[in-house]
Amino acid sequence: MKVLFYLLAFLILNIFRLNGQYQRAPSIKKDTLYFEQKQPLKFWKRIVPPGILLGLSALSWQERDQVRSIRNRYIPDFHNRLDDYMQYGPAATVFTLNLVGVQGRNRPARAAVNWGGGMLIMGGIVNVIKSTSQIMRPDGTAKNSFPSGHTATAFMNATFLHREYGHVNPLYSILGYTMSTYTGISRSLNNRHWLSDILAGAGIGILSADLSYLIVDNLYKNKGDFFSDFKVQTELEKPSFLSIKIGQAFYMDMTSFEKIGLEGALEGAYFFNRRWGLGCEIGFMHIPFEEESLEDISLDQLSPNQIPYLDIQSLGFASFMTNGYYSKFLGSKLIIQGKVSAGLGVGVGGKVNLITKGPGTSQSSTEILLMEYSLNRTCVVGTGVSTTMMVAPSIGLSLYADYKYANPKVNIWYKNRDVSNESSHLSLSSLSCGIRFVSFFSSP
Repeated sequence: MKVLFYLLAFLILNIFRLNGQYQRAPSIKKDTLYFEQKQPLKFWKRIVPPGILLGLSALSWQERDQVRSIRNRYIPDFHNRLDDYMQYGPAATVFTLNLVGVQGRNRPARAAVNWGGGMLIMGGIVNVIKSTSQIMRPDGTAKNSFPSGHTATAFMNATFLHREYGHVNPLYSILGYTMSTYTGISRSLNNRHWLSDILAGAGIGILSADLSYLIVDNLYKNKGDFFSDFKVQTELEKPSFLSIKIGQAFYMDMTSFEKIGLEGALEGAYFFNRRWGLGCEIGFMHIPFEEESLEDISLDQLSPNQIPYLDIQSLGFASFMTNGYYSKFLGSKLIIQGKVSAGLGVGVGGKVNLITKGPGTSQSSTEILLMEYSLNRTCVVGTGVSTTMMVAPSIGLSLYADYKYANPKVNIWYKNRDVSNESSHLSLSSLSCGIRFVSFFSSP
């Protein structure tokens, strides 16, 4: 539950970064989403998101092992170096746009000064904290884990892109914060950083960029070479979108589950008009089992003071869905969507272990492998509904609820040779609900 809170806050704060420049237009056009830009936020308001991220970093300190356990359960051997390059992607975008003549907030020279100042501030803060905190990395390679330098660099560069080109088109801001969010997540997947390191790095990166702009703007005595009171109206008549969503999930017909799991998904759709659209979704659910005590069972190999527990590895289920959508606009900032879905599901197998523990905390435990299980590929059907509030031009925040049904074949291999292996079908009805970050795009 706490991990979900931290991940949701991570996404929502990115939205707050995008929302700082926009407000609803006074006039409302029927059956469209409609916004008008205003001046950027004052500096004291800009420090709120990085401050919250740093606070979340402190709160998540005790939960970092839980995030790592999910990573180790499904992708223990994950290794990808794309984050080494992606952290610089937003800054490279700014200089490329300057090079091809797309006018942003500043001329190339001043933009470079803003970027260089942010890098110096960020690098100084990160390296001082790393050298004094001496936190071991999760892979055990070095005591320089806190905070994440890659994440700090990525979010500094994303804020740089947002400040230079966010007023030109909010999709530039979306691109920058998408790349920085990927970098932060990848640092966890690569087993190089704890969740607390990543949240702190994001806060430091945002704060460093904003401090650089504050200093440089004071030196130049203005808000930018091409700064003006932007009054750009944005209308969206067809709700085609790309989105990322995260929420809580559980399987409705498996009462042995006592813990609520997590769901994450990427979802997109193309709308032919204001009402009807087609799209697809790639998602994954993680459902943990509660460790079950077997105190009433007597086993010959156990000593009298040992208590047996049944430990079932969490169940993971990936789905690849094709969706049909119906949408309804309610005013200029609210849209309701419903969908029906069909596709393919793939389960992640696991192990069932017998764990024996002594009555005291100092007693060592032993682990005996009882069986292994796997799930075959299967068809999945479902439905869902979402309510989306526009928070900036082309950007929305949704609450969603989805239902999926699958009936995969489960294969079980017993480690006891006296017991035959078996296969059977398992009915899975899953319900998930949570938040969705939506990027709308215009369709002709």
